[in-house]
Amino acid sequence: MIPIDSTIEGIRLTLGKAEQILAPEGFVLGGGHQYDHGYFDYALDEEAEHGHRYYLRVPVYAVSGDIEMGRGDTVVDLGKPFVIKHEFRTGNDPVGDSGVVSALVNQFSKPLPTETADIAPQWVDRARQKVARLESLFT
Repeated sequence: MIPIDSTIEGIRLTLGKAEQILAPEGFVLGGGHQYDHGYFDYALDEEAEHGHRYYLRVPVYAVSGDIEMGRGDTVVDLGKPFVIKHEFRTGNDPVGDSGVVSALVNQFSKPLPTETADIAPQWVDRARQKVARLESLFT
């Protein structure tokens, strides 16, 4: 994870307004959002043919209302943008158990750690360019 300093950090607005600005730029409110926080994700490697791995994330934190319910009038603060590498396994899980019961309970392999993943400078540069664009839209 690589944080990117930005003037958008701390901006307060409604979730609806944030979506109006971010969605046309290619950002999507990620599926892992909670009632009190979430992330707008932008795939930095749009030319990828087999799934994206590098993302620019803009955190949002609920000040009033509920992000999980997706209400447009929820008031949020924007957080510090960061770049993250999402690694996924393409083969068998090396620690996967076999057996019917295990297969029913453990359907998916464990994700690879991303906090320490190496991120090439090209993705950070691309993220900084996108953040500069967002700064112009939010001011």
